Amino acid sequence: MATFLVLIPPGAEAGDEKARFLRDRFSWIALFLPVLWLLWHRAFLAAALAFAVQSLGSAIAGHPAFGLAGLGLSVATGLLVALEGPSMLAASLERKGWTVDAVISAADRETAEDIYYMENGTGEAPAAESARPLLPASQTSARRHAPMLGLVGFKEGG
Repeated sequence: MATFLVLIPPGAEAGDEKARFLRDRFSWIALFLPVLWLLWHRAFLAAALAFAVQSLGSAIAGHPAFGLAGLGLSVATGLLVALEGPSMLAASLERKGWTVDAVISAADRETAEDIYYMENGTGEAPAAESARPLLPASQTSARRHAPMLGLVGFKEGG
C-alpha cells in the first residue's frame, strides 16, 4: 500500500477535478539523479541547491584526505531528495496556495482517485462515513508533544 497526498488548487472545494495526487514514497531515480528529479518536478531552487552541494562533494572527493567525505556528501544529497522529495513538492504547492485535502492509502493512483472522489460525493458511495484521517493531525491527538525517534519525552504522563 502506498500513501497519496491529495492537494486541491486555491479556491477549489473538496472533490475538484483539478486535485493533484502526490505519492509519498522513496524514489530510486531521485537517489541516483537528484538534480534531474528536482528539475523534472519543477523544484528549481532545490535543484540549484542540490547541484551546489553535489558539486562541492565532487570537488572534495578529489582531495586525498577528504575523498570519502565528498562521496558521502553526494550520497547524502541523493538520499535526502529520494526520501523527502514528495514532501518538498507538497510544501511547495502549499506555499502557492494549494491545500492538502486528504491522505489516502491505496495500492495505486487509480484506486486512490476512486476512493477520493467517492468519499467526496461525486461517486456512488455515500460520503457520510469517511475512513480517511482528519487533517491536521495535531488537532486529533491529546498528546501533542510525543517523543520522537523512540526517545523518552520529558514531562510525560503528568
